[in-house]
Amino acid sequence: MLAKAVAGSSTRPQTVLLGGDYVGGMKDMKPVFSINDLYDEIYAVVDPLNTRVMMTYGSHDVSCMEGYDAFYSGPRRCDGYYTYGISFAQMTFDTDSATVAAFRYYQEHPEEQDSPMPPPMPEEGDGTMPIPPEGNMPIQKGYNGIDLADRYGISAESGAQSFIQWVSTIADHDPIVVMSHVPMHTNRGDNGGGLTWYKALATAALTHDVIVLWGHNHTMEEMGKPIDLDNYLLTAGDSIDVQGDSITGVVRCPLNFTYANAGYLKLGYASVITFTDTRRSGHYDTVELRRFSLNTDDTDNQFGLTGKQNPYVIKLSRTE
Repeated sequence: MLAKAVAGSSTRPQTVLLGGDYVGGMKDMKPVFSINDLYDEIYAVVDPLNTRVMMTYGSHDVSCMEGYDAFYSGPRRCDGYYTYGISFAQMTFDTDSATVAAFRYYQEHPEEQDSPMPPPMPEEGDGTMPIPPEGNMPIQKGYNGIDLADRYGISAESGAQSFIQWVSTIADHDPIVVMSHVPMHTNRGDNGGGLTWYKALATAALTHDVIVLWGHNHTMEEMGKPIDLDNYLLTAGDSIDVQGDSITGVVRCPLNFTYANAGYLKLGYASVITFTDTRRSGHYDTVELRRFSLNTDDTDNQFGLTGKQNPYVIKLSRTE
């Protein structure tokens, strides 16, 4: 997928940004693996001396031999833009106390699934769950993810606070690309931190052009449920159904930033984001999002069911 995306772009990639869950399947959901195996595959396609590789954490990656230090979270300065990584727990749990309670539950019930979701129904396949009625959150189970060591926070409460504090220190108005394995919009009921992150990202978008990338929900499409296709690319002026906590439920919110599916590698989809300085002012003023597919019969000329054409060009409004 990376090879096809690189071949289809006229610009040499400076950054490869991946969103978690690099391993795992029905027979072994959380196998032991080395992060170096991923680097070997990536650097077989791109120049290791001139390409940054950033990989955020997904819950299937808990048995990484190199531990949590192998993964990316928080801010990184790039060439004319920033990236920011959100960990699995930071979007899954709404408060630090909820994360701590899930970890304690895991310690007391290690025989149960260490996931904030109930076990999948047999007919639903790998990692999926019934959609909660009325957008309510599922009963929390245990959690022992290695991202509990993340210095930027262990839930949306502390994670979003770290994000806003960082944004307040930025002197420029360069774009920010955010990668979160778990999305903000309602679907599976397993993202109680969605509304907290929406508020933080909307605040950041007052001073920066923000692009939020997400994944995680590929199993819904494998089951033939097209609900996520309406969220494949949303831009400023669109609205989104954001998942809140068990009390708040789902909230319809307007967007002042870009929200896009990064691509499901398991299903053969990836995206290329290209910033351009058309005015030659020293600051990027446009960004193109282009989606690639491994399926040669899939022209993919639109982003899901959004009606937005692929590729899609956005004029940046916050850059100097």
